[in-house]
Amino acid sequence: MSYTVIMSASSCALIDAVGVCHRPASGAVRIACLVPSITELLFALGLGTQLVARTRFCIHPAAAVAAVPSVGGTKKIKHRLLRELTPSHVILNIDENPRTMAEELASYVPHLIVTHPQAPQDNLHLYRLLGGIFQRQAAAEALARRFAAALAALRARPHPPRR
Repeated sequence: MSYTVIMSASSCALIDAVGVCHRPASGAVRIACLVPSITELLFALGLGTQLVARTRFCIHPAAAVAAVPSVGGTKKIKHRLLRELTPSHVILNIDENPRTMAEELASYVPHLIVTHPQAPQDNLHLYRLLGGIFQRQAAAEALARRFAAALAALRARPHPPRR
């Protein structure tokens, strides 16, 4: 599966996985997250109160996500329900969510943010992308520093030779 690059901007600092340049969100931000691991990240960035929808696979942090309505799975959602929740932003992932879903979402959601981290270090960009869009730069940088330090420590550990 592949998504098509919609727009590219070389001077833009907030570019998602399909090349869309995002601006920092303003006004009422209502986030629907269709990627379980990113739902957890949104809470870590302090955005839990702005989360209006999730998938049934978004289960962490358990107590907090229980209050957020589920709109289905990662491959198929209840569009009618999501429309009623009026998200301003939907977060997707190239490997999790079908392109046809993204196309339908684009017909009624103003901002789609497409992610595609493929290696551990790609999470640094993801933190900064979401932190920048949702004006949580300080929280994103703090997470990025902790993650980078943990990744460096892991890479510095001696590993047994592969057989």
